[in-house]
Amino acid sequence: MNKITSKILLRKVLFLSAIFFLTFTFSCKKDGKLTPDFENDNLSINFTDTFSIVTTLIQEDSLRTDLSNNNLLGLYNDSLLGPVSSSIYTQLRLTGINVDFSNTVADPALLDSVVLTLDYQGLYGDATAPMTVEIYKLSSPLDANTDYYSNSFSPHELIPIATTTFVPNVNSDLRIKLDDSFGDSLIFYSPYTNNSAFVSFFNGLYITVKDSVTGTTIPQGSGSIAYFDLNSANSAVSLYYHHNELGKGSTKYNFLISSEGVKFSHFEHNYTGTDVEAHINNLPTKDTTIIYVSTMAGVKTKIEIPNIKNLIENGSVVINKAELIFTLESGTENNFADGLSTLSLVGIDANGSAQFLPDFFEGTEHSGGILVDQGLSKTYTFNISRHVHQLVYNTTTDYGMYLIANGSTTKANRSIIGSENSPTYKIRLEITYSKL
Repeated sequence: MNKITSKILLRKVLFLSAIFFLTFTFSCKKDGKLTPDFENDNLSINFTDTFSIVTTLIQEDSLRTDLSNNNLLGLYNDSLLGPVSSSIYTQLRLTGINVDFSNTVADPALLDSVVLTLDYQGLYGDATAPMTVEIYKLSSPLDANTDYYSNSFSPHELIPIATTTFVPNVNSDLRIKLDDSFGDSLIFYSPYTNNSAFVSFFNGLYITVKDSVTGTTIPQGSGSIAYFDLNSANSAVSLYYHHNELGKGSTKYNFLISSEGVKFSHFEHNYTGTDVEAHINNLPTKDTTIIYVSTMAGVKTKIEIPNIKNLIENGSVVINKAELIFTLESGTENNFADGLSTLSLVGIDANGSAQFLPDFFEGTEHSGGILVDQGLSKTYTFNISRHVHQLVYNTTTDYGMYLIANGSTTKANRSIIGSENSPTYKIRLEITYSKL
């Protein structure tokens, strides 16, 4: 064998070794014969981005909000998705036990003021727009053994114990003065031996915006939704009181909200007259060039690839790489916020519930979903190589995928994305594969 022939064979071995490495890295072997037949020299690398994609807008089910790190409060009138609002239900908890505000019957505690403080974590919307908030006492207790969702509610008294208008300022805590009669009742009905005794006396608070999504006067593109950390030590109802005895000044006592108390956010949407409503009801007026994804139990998009098995109609293949790419529709971002920073792509089971795709378990660096500024466009790219392999070789029913928002219970935002029909920002499924 001469040197030239040896070099040619060496190059061929190295080339086939590289292909084998890609096959091992990007493919799963259990669903079909994926090992290339090197002896027959029938391995080739191909690329396609022509598979049809079908999208359907789905109204999100309720989401559990009693476990969220942040709770949301406010109303924002989105120019494309309509008004959305959030309210807060929460218990209060004692600081310590055997809380008694009265030293003696002759010299009881006298109220100075009672103030609700909420620890700001962020804001979505117009930071200059005023927000009017009302606070009510709950008329029924919250149950620690109950799961609370974004559509849950609890009855409250008819007369608020506070109404205030403010411009959100995330650089300082929100402080709202509550009615003196409420503070007096907290003093009068003490002592409270423990939290169980206190919760039996006081059910909790309902904190809401005075406006509603069904009749808001807030202009489109205005309003805001604030994020609050109710587990923070700064989030509390502070009771300021004093005694008349000489030498005794004002005293402060905090009723905490904390992670041990029950609390949840309640979301509402109004899609009346919007393109989202047209999509949900499948009206002929819907804009088929865009899809929507939003937080706060809003909307998600179902993704289907109906002809994906055509990839093996001419023989077996190895999926080296498969990427599903979504592009933000130009001009749909708000002037105060970008699109959602991350999205998730999940599978759908026979019950319509979400399930992780196999690529998810490789980590975010592999599976993707982060919004990336490409200069002329912003995109979300998902690596679904393993999932496409399963779609091609599995005989089970394919129920599609959901494109959903991350942080749906803790943030207020949305992304508007070019659909499969967009003239400029079409969804792309790019597949690199090897024929066997």
